[in-house]
Amino acid sequence: MSIPSLQLMLATLLLPAMGIEQLPLTMPGAPGIPGELMGPGRSICYNLTLSDKAVKEVVWWEQAKLILRLEPCVGKPHLRVSVYGCPSEGGRVVWEYMSPKMKNDLIAQGKSVPTEWEWVGDVESLTIEVTHRTYFIEVVHQMEPYPAIDGQNTVAKFRLEAHLIDKARMPVEATNPLQYMCGWDRTLSVTPRDIYAATVLAGYRTELSENDTKTEIEWFSPGQGGVVVPAGTCPWHANISGDFEYQIYIHDITDDVGTSGVEYNLYKAQGQVVDWTYPAGDFSDALRPPNCPPVNSAGEGECTKSTCRVCPLKHPKCPKEFLTNCTEVTANLFKLREILNNTQRPLASYIKRPDRYTLWTSCGLLKTAHRFSERQITELRPPDRDGGWDTIRENISPLGSEGKWWKPSELFLDSGTGKLRFKMFELAESRNNVYLVNVAVRDVQTRQVSTYHTLTLQMNTAKYRPPELSGAAVGLIAGLAALIVLLVVIFAVTALFVKRKRMQKQAQRPQVKQ
Repeated sequence: MSIPSLQLMLATLLLPAMGIEQLPLTMPGAPGIPGELMGPGRSICYNLTLSDKAVKEVVWWEQAKLILRLEPCVGKPHLRVSVYGCPSEGGRVVWEYMSPKMKNDLIAQGKSVPTEWEWVGDVESLTIEVTHRTYFIEVVHQMEPYPAIDGQNTVAKFRLEAHLIDKARMPVEATNPLQYMCGWDRTLSVTPRDIYAATVLAGYRTELSENDTKTEIEWFSPGQGGVVVPAGTCPWHANISGDFEYQIYIHDITDDVGTSGVEYNLYKAQGQVVDWTYPAGDFSDALRPPNCPPVNSAGEGECTKSTCRVCPLKHPKCPKEFLTNCTEVTANLFKLREILNNTQRPLASYIKRPDRYTLWTSCGLLKTAHRFSERQITELRPPDRDGGWDTIRENISPLGSEGKWWKPSELFLDSGTGKLRFKMFELAESRNNVYLVNVAVRDVQTRQVSTYHTLTLQMNTAKYRPPELSGAAVGLIAGLAALIVLLVVIFAVTALFVKRKRMQKQAQRPQVKQ
C-alpha cells in the first residue's frame, strides 16, 4: 500500500470528538504529535474513536492492537488510558504504564520490573487489545511539582504516537522500524588514547592530559555491532533505507556531580563566595565516612585542602579529587560507581535526571542539550522558553535551526572495528568536568530518527604527580647522587689542599722590614 493511500485510510478510521483533542493515528516511523503540560496539575486528554468503516475492518483482524508510545522531551509526562472518559474528569483508569497491574503481569510473565528511576521520564508504551470503539488517552505529570527546566516550573513536553495494527500480520516493531532495528549495538564509547611515557624529573613530573585538548567518541552504524540475526528475521527492515546521518549532542553536568562542598560551605557561612571553591553536588553524602575520612566543623581533616596529598595514598577508595594546589574539584565517577553500585541506588540513578534534562530520546536531545557545530565545537542551545533552536541566529549557527548532520563520509571509519569516530574539540577540563554525550541518527530517506545510549564522560584535569620510579630508575638516581657527593668531596679536598699550599708559600716568603 502506498504512503498517500495509507494516510487516507488512517484518516478515515477515526471520528472527531467534541471538546477533547482528537488523537490521529501515526504513520510507521513518523514522530508523534507534540504536546506540553505547563505547570503543576495540568493534563491533556485525547479521544480516539474508530469510524464505522474502521470497526467493520478491525473486527476481522486476528489480533487487533492499539499501540501507544509516549516519548518525553522535557520533564516527566505519564500515560494512562480509559474507556469511560478522561481520567482527570473521573473516568476510571483501565490501562496505565507501570501500574500495579502492569507490574504484576510482568512478574507473571517472568520479566523483570524496572525500578522507578529507570522508567520515570523515559519512553512509555502500552499495547492494548482493541475491544472498544472509543478510548480516552491522557497524559499527565508523573510527579509534581519538580524544579524548573529552562526557567519553566513543572513543565513536561512530549510526543505521542498511536498505531492501530493487526499483530498477526504486522509486528509491533514495524511501528518504529529504525528504533527496533535488529543487530544494533547502541553503545557510545571513548576511543583509547596513547599513554605518554613518564619522564623522570627531580621530584615531580608533569602528567599530560590524556584528553589531549580533544576527545573522540565512536559508535556502530544502525544494524551493526550486535548479535547477527538470520535474514528475514526482522521484516520491518524493509522500511529502513540504510542511508544514515548523525548529529552529536552534549550536556555539562559538572556542577551536578560537584564536590563535598566543605570549603565552599565554610566561606558561605562567613558570607563569602571564593572563586576556587565549588558547592556540594549530588554525591556529597558519598564523600563522607566510611568512604572518605571525617572533616571537623573547621573544615580540617585528611582529604581536605590542607592535607590533600595524603588522600590518594591513605584513602585510595575516597572519590574526592584535588588539583596540584589542593583545590577540591569534581568527584571521581569511577570510584563513585564502585561505591554506589553495591547499594540500592546505583550511579546511573543519579545521572539520569528527567527533572533536569532528557538526553535519551530524540526530541529530548533537541529540547535539553547542546550540539556540535560543523567546526566540531559546542553550539549552545537557546533556552526552550525562548524558542530553542528555532531562534538561533545565523551568525552563531550558519546552518540554522537544523544544525549540522554528519554523513558517514565526513566521519572517520575505523576499518578494524567498523565504528565511526567523531572528535569533540574545546571541551573544558579544568576541574574534572563531566559531560553527557549522545548521538541522534536519522534515515535520510524516511526521516526516521533514533538515539544511542547516553555516554557519561569525565575529563581528567592535568596535574603534577610524583614520579613512579622503577628499580632501575631508583638505582640510577642513587648512583647519580653518590657521584655528585663524591665530586663534592673531591672538590672540597682539592680546595682545602690548594688553600694549605698557598698558606705554606706565604709563610716561607722573607719578611721585608719597613
